[in-house]
Amino acid sequence: MRILTRTQLLRYVQDKRALFDAAAARGNPFACSAWVLNFIEQVAADDWHYYVAEDSSQGEAYLLLYSERGSPHRRLALTNYYASLYTPVIGTAVDREASLTAIAADLTRSRPGCATIDLAPLAPEDNDTAALVRAFASQGWYVKRYFCFGNWHLPCAGLSFADYMRGRGSQARHTWSRKVRKFRRADGLARIRIVTARDEIEAAMDAYEQVYAQSWKPPEPYPDFIRHWARICADNGWLRLGLALVADVPIAAQFWFTMQRRAYIFKLAYAQDYAQWSAGTVLTAHLIEHSLEQDRVTAIDYLSGDDAYKQAWMSGRRERVGLIACNLGTARGALIAAYEYAGALRRRWRRLGLNQK
Repeated sequence: MRILTRTQLLRYVQDKRALFDAAAARGNPFACSAWVLNFIEQVAADDWHYYVAEDSSQGEAYLLLYSERGSPHRRLALTNYYASLYTPVIGTAVDREASLTAIAADLTRSRPGCATIDLAPLAPEDNDTAALVRAFASQGWYVKRYFCFGNWHLPCAGLSFADYMRGRGSQARHTWSRKVRKFRRADGLARIRIVTARDEIEAAMDAYEQVYAQSWKPPEPYPDFIRHWARICADNGWLRLGLALVADVPIAAQFWFTMQRRAYIFKLAYAQDYAQWSAGTVLTAHLIEHSLEQDRVTAIDYLSGDDAYKQAWMSGRRERVGLIACNLGTARGALIAAYEYAGALRRRWRRLGLNQK
């Protein structure tokens, strides 16, 4: 077990760039080194503690965690709400379950002792998720799975925009057509832009932030994280920043990025004073068309949340879960495990009572 400072962690991830990027190539953009480095630079605090649990018995395998200053007994996945998927193990190990068991043993032996580990959000269908449960259980930890959020997505390999719209149903098509016509009737002053170039990103992000400030959404706790991620995406050819403007006034903005032929809908907002233009709907359709016809993506991902508007555009839903592991070898871990277990029992009894009514 290594305990690192924030500066040491930055160097560590920089040295392991290839391993992080290989994990991202398997389908999780939030595992790439650029994302992790941006998180450490813009979000991570100097007074957090950072941990690297590892196994080198059959290649490299690493699990990165952190603890906040006020809760050293509680360790968390090196991520937060900006990421809709977490890859727990980075490395080249062939037998990932064996490596996970070795990592769980490393965490069990570590000093200072760890009472709980919270890993989220995870894909429940991923082999690593089930392997994590078995690995911690084998070391005498209590492990509970919990629901994080729904994830709406669209498998779309080879799909044209025309075929996509036909699959939406007549009501959705008519609604979209009506809103597009209304947007275009704005005296010829309404237009859509998709910004991808690095030399346009600062002005485009100014427009995005202007729209966001006039939207229904709360202020960003880490606005520099978003802008810097846009710069990184532009530098790598991933950026698809959509802007809807009327008379050159930005009234809706959507931050998409495309990696490994998958489009991710990262951030969106519209100015409430211009809601009558339905610019958000028009912009979403335009970006979907761009993704299908220009980028030829195989999937579009709305990331986190079961919002109704996401269901209207996407065709599939899956869930993201978390795991809380409690170290029964520590007094605090045993107490938290008892609390979590009692909560699970209460929920089960409540469901049984509802089913019997």
